[in-house]
Amino acid sequence: MLGFHFLRVRSHLRLGLAAFAVLAGSLFFPNVAAVADLKPDLAEGKKLLSEGDELADKGKSTDAVIRYKRAFEQLLPGMRKLRFKHEVKRDVTAREDLKAVLVKEIDEEMTPGEFHANEIGMKALGLLPPDINLKETLVKVYSEEIAAFYDPKTKTMHLIKEPEVQKEPTFLEKLLGKKKGFDKDENKTVIAHELTHALADQNFDIDAMQKRVKNDDDRELAISSLIEGEATLTMIGSQMEDWNGSVISTIPAARLDRVFSMMIPFMPLAGGKSLREAPPILSETMIFPYLRGMVFCARLTNDNGWNALDEAYRNPPLSSEQILHPEKYRAKPDPPTAVDLGELKPGGDWKELGRNVVGEMQLTVLLKRHGGRNAAAGWDGDRYAVFERPGGAAGLVWFSTWDSEDDAKEFAAGYSKFQTTKLGADAKAPETSGPDALRRRNEKAAFALERRGKDVAVVEGFDSKTTESLIEAAFNAKKTEVSQQPVENKAISRE
Repeated sequence: MLGFHFLRVRSHLRLGLAAFAVLAGSLFFPNVAAVADLKPDLAEGKKLLSEGDELADKGKSTDAVIRYKRAFEQLLPGMRKLRFKHEVKRDVTAREDLKAVLVKEIDEEMTPGEFHANEIGMKALGLLPPDINLKETLVKVYSEEIAAFYDPKTKTMHLIKEPEVQKEPTFLEKLLGKKKGFDKDENKTVIAHELTHALADQNFDIDAMQKRVKNDDDRELAISSLIEGEATLTMIGSQMEDWNGSVISTIPAARLDRVFSMMIPFMPLAGGKSLREAPPILSETMIFPYLRGMVFCARLTNDNGWNALDEAYRNPPLSSEQILHPEKYRAKPDPPTAVDLGELKPGGDWKELGRNVVGEMQLTVLLKRHGGRNAAAGWDGDRYAVFERPGGAAGLVWFSTWDSEDDAKEFAAGYSKFQTTKLGADAKAPETSGPDALRRRNEKAAFALERRGKDVAVVEGFDSKTTESLIEAAFNAKKTEVSQQPVENKAISRE
């Protein structure tokens, strides 16, 4: 998988998400009265929240957090209509120790060779600049932005302990609701978010779900969007005190989408320095599962309540396309096409490092200045293989298929412009140029783009003769529609 999806832990980011929950709750419904049909533990949960607030006001933040955790273990089942099977373990990780935790997580998820393959793949595609150190950048960004995380491997919720001496919030952070010191509302939303992950894990085994889609970044992004979107929806519900989930589940997804669209440009600005300086693919992919995932989940609950999310865990979304266009998940199902590139033989001293999927979301980021959403829309499936030779030269073979010839043409036109920027000043005049085929080169290698009907092949980094053979091999790729295989989840404990 490409490097930015390395975290199997489910995290809550500090990108103004707590403030987003408070703002969203106040925009939609300032408060929700208790209703008669809630379970008896509602009173106990509300009592624990009140006790937590009192402890926080007295400066006893650790005791307050413990009360909040116990409170949401009582309250979330009433909202989500699922039961906790056991108490969630809790731990505290110091902010200064988080980098070491993240490095350990990366090393457990991928071998050095796998991580190297991911980094070279991102650079060959043009998602990352060639001189960036991906691992260093990821660790910096995540160590700044993670406010808490749930680890499904250890079944533990980790809260982050901030340094004793904290910086004054910036103007924008204050605008988004961030306060210096212990913030009761922020801590409650963080805990609600992470305990939702624990609740989902106890009922659906989210770690196993993610492991099933290794080497398909786009499909993993879709599953992450379900998981994080659900938790973002419940944390907004907790801010609204919608303890039976009847209000947040019916807020129109379109309305949430409008709020999301207003806030998304400011999210990276509310983050730390490392995020603001990170390539767009990192920042936008970090935010996508939370906010686009929330809209996707809201669309499901609008149609069929919380049961629709249970069904989504049993039959997870198959692509970021389905997250971006929820109607392609349920109303008018549009499963992606799986692409098998078969055996690729560049010859010489080229070594294949790995294969993966880009998908509509990442294509939108890749072609942001060259057609963006329009160029990525109509995606139906893709697969790329990345190669390397001694000395560090990279080669790319990438095949994509589209819903229509017009969609394929639009992508090819956008990528042709993007490829020009990749070649830069070293590009020579095109050797072949036309509406459906483009061949050009720089001092080191050939760059080819060709469309045949609804299919597009891209080959970059090889000599001209090898390029032509790889173009033909790409167009011989096997295409099969991805079928939804229901996940055999553990028995659901219903509220």
